[in-house]
Amino acid sequence: MSMNKDDDSLDLELWFSASRKHTHDPSDDLLARVLADAAMLQPEAPGIVTTAPDPAPRVSLWAQFTNAIGGWSGLAGLGTATVAGLWIGLSAPNTLVTLSSAMTSGEYEPTYLSEIEDYALLVIEEGAE
Repeated sequence: MSMNKDDDSLDLELWFSASRKHTHDPSDDLLARVLADAAMLQPEAPGIVTTAPDPAPRVSLWAQFTNAIGGWSGLAGLGTATVAGLWIGLSAPNTLVTLSSAMTSGEYEPTYLSEIEDYALLVIEEGAE
């Protein structure tokens, strides 16, 4: 090495040339271990799918309907309301039949209207005093 303090680039060039002469390639075993360590420490990227997702199972029309009305409890409520409506509609009580036939024939005068008229007369009479 040169001891020239004015020209430091010559000293550096000697070191660089010496290092270029003695280059050794790393062994294959060393490279394999370094790559294995790097793969182990590398975090997985979120959101990247490495395999194709399984196709979603097909949902039947009945299952879609059941889910739309709220599951089995909704289906039970709907069934109960349907049966109750049919029962009320098909087995009408006699008073309902009599009331409806009287209303359609014009012979029926509701009693609640006469009671309202009586109450109105009472209110008017009390206010007049």
